[in-house]
This record gives sequence, C-alpha cells and structure tokens, in this order.
Amino acid sequence: MSGAPFPWLEEAWCALLERRRSGRLPHGWLFTGPAGTGKLALARAFCQAIQCESPLARGAACGHCHGCRMWQAGAHPDLTDVTIPEDKTRILVDQIRALGDFMSLSRSHGPCRMAILWPADAMTENAANSLLKTLEEPPGDAILILVSAHPFHLPATVRSRCQQIKLALPSRPEARRWLAGAMPDIPEGDLDALLALGHGSPLRARALAEQEALPQWRAQLDALLGLLQGRKGVVELSEQWHKAPLDVLVDRLQILMADGICRHMTGADGDRSSGVATPKALEILTERLDPAACFHFQGRLCEWRRLADTPINPQVLLEDILVTLRDLAQT
Repeated sequence: MSGAPFPWLEEAWCALLERRRSGRLPHGWLFTGPAGTGKLALARAFCQAIQCESPLARGAACGHCHGCRMWQAGAHPDLTDVTIPEDKTRILVDQIRALGDFMSLSRSHGPCRMAILWPADAMTENAANSLLKTLEEPPGDAILILVSAHPFHLPATVRSRCQQIKLALPSRPEARRWLAGAMPDIPEGDLDALLALGHGSPLRARALAEQEALPQWRAQLDALLGLLQGRKGVVELSEQWHKAPLDVLVDRLQILMADGICRHMTGADGDRSSGVATPKALEILTERLDPAACFHFQGRLCEWRRLADTPINPQVLLEDILVTLRDLAQT
C-alpha cells in the first residue's frame, strides 16, 4: 500500500521517501502546485508517516500504532497545523511566534517536531519576516512544511530557504478515472463538466459534485443563453443572482468563453472544449457572439474578476456583466 494520498502524487511521495531514507531531510519544505492538487493531504501523510512507529513497506503510516492513533485524534504532541483563524483573512505574526516556540521545544513522542503552515502565502508581511528567523536558525531536527498554491506571493528569502516539491494535477483521463471511482453515482456525461468547473482538479470536482454545483451552473448557463437570445432580461437575472458569489460566476464565464473562442478557432468538430457546456450550448453561444465579441468579453471578465475582490457593490458588477453580454450579442 502506497502512502501517497492520491495516485497522481505517487512520484512526489517516492521522492519524499527517498530523501527520508538518505537521512537528508531539510528543515524547511515548500509544497506547491495548483489548487486542488492534494498538497495539504500529501504534507499530512508525510508527517504521519514520519511519526508512525511501524510504517508499512512503501512508507505509509500503519494507522494502528500509538503515534498514528494520536495523529488521528488530533492530539499528537509533536505535530501542529498553522492556518488562517476563523475570524481573520491572514496568518498573523503572533501565530508564527507561537509556532517558533513550539518548534524549539524538545520532541515528546515522535522522532522530531513537525508543523504544517497553510496556505503559506496568506501570511502577513510581519508574519513572513518572523518565519524567516525560524527558517534561518532551525531548532534541532524540527521540520516545517509550507503549503502554497501561490508560492511567488511569498518573499524570495522564504522560498530560497525551503526545499520545493512541485506538484501537478493529473491528466484529464486519470482525473476522470479517479473521479468516477470516487463518486460512482455521477453520470458519465457529468464527469468532464465537473472537472472543467474544478479547473482539472478531481478533488475540486468531487467537492463541487457534493455541493450540487453542476445543476446550479447548468441553470445559470441556460439563463445566460436566454439572455443572448432575447428570452431573458438583465433585470430578471440580476434579481435572481444578486446573492450568488460573483467571483464564482466570473470564473465559470471565463471557462465558457475560452470554450467559445476555441470553437470559433477550431470549428464545430473540434474536441478541445473543457466540457463546461454541451456542444449545443456552445453552438448557441458562438452563433450569438462572434470571435471579436468573445475575446472582448473574456478581457472584461479579467477586469471584473479583479474588481470582485474590492469593496465595489457586487450588484453593480453583476449588472455590468449582464448588460455587456446582452449588448455584445446585439452588435
């Protein structure tokens, strides 16, 4: 049994085990990769394997020893997680100072003290500066794993003091196989759509399926096509969607527009669409929006995505999106 939490992480898992067998484990690690890769799961599996008293042949934690039972109960004295507090939006300097105190203590049960910091790019500037001291002067044999989907948001001084493990999403066929096995009740035709909404991540696709996001998106798509065809109005859709997360809508529209542009460029028989919309829906989209309109709207979506993270009234942004889409279909 492999200790890798997901099949596409097997290569990274083997690399971690090889470093452990060599006796050359760095004090600082940085696990990077797109959102939904499984970075945090890999970091936790690696920590558990190191703290396990009877690891299995391929490096997996046994799950039964005293160390594993403490880990499963969230009570292992040599392991800690540091993340964004529930009432905050960033990781604060006081958390990093407390982490430094934890790392400097002697081990209690396992072979070393270990900590996972995620998402590392959410640290404030003062927190990152405080962490740098721990990385520059690591206490004993303690191990710190930073997890980040946006490593270049971290100071270069922090990145340079960590051994990076770069993770990638699985191929589309591998992602489909895993998702089909993880959720056998999902219809075959929905797999590609869920993976498209999850940007190729089967983990995000699974979460979206559990949230019943696909029926919601298909209803939105039908309404948007109705807007393009004149069957729906801006006021009607604005009233229906004013409470929906705007950043999610913008994200899905970006995927849809990319498919529309691809269809214009490759023709109706092209097999490069993400699966976020049916061929019939893409046919309607590209009939109502020519290539120039698709490119223009895609550019505006980038602007709206940036504005969605500002204090601007989301209702105003939503109406701007809908009016722009309607007007492009009429030009």
